[in-house]
Amino acid sequence: METGRIGKMSKKDNVFYLLDAWLHTNERTQSWLARRLEINRVTISQWKKQNKVPMQSKLAICYVTGTSFEQLWEEV
Repeated sequence: METGRIGKMSKKDNVFYLLDAWLHTNERTQSWLARRLEINRVTISQWKKQNKVPMQSKLAICYVTGTSFEQLWEEV
């Protein structure tokens, strides 16, 4: 798994770490995710830049990726 994309942020501090890992493993992009969520891809970029995702969006991401909340958003 790539760790270079995370930069100086640790896994614990980066809310996107597990989602990025899922996207990479499943050969999906943020653009794919935006299309599935029916939102602009810039919205996802803004969430990533701010290191915040609204709760309802987290749940929607779990739905479109077919994963549980814990798999994408909880520290393992």
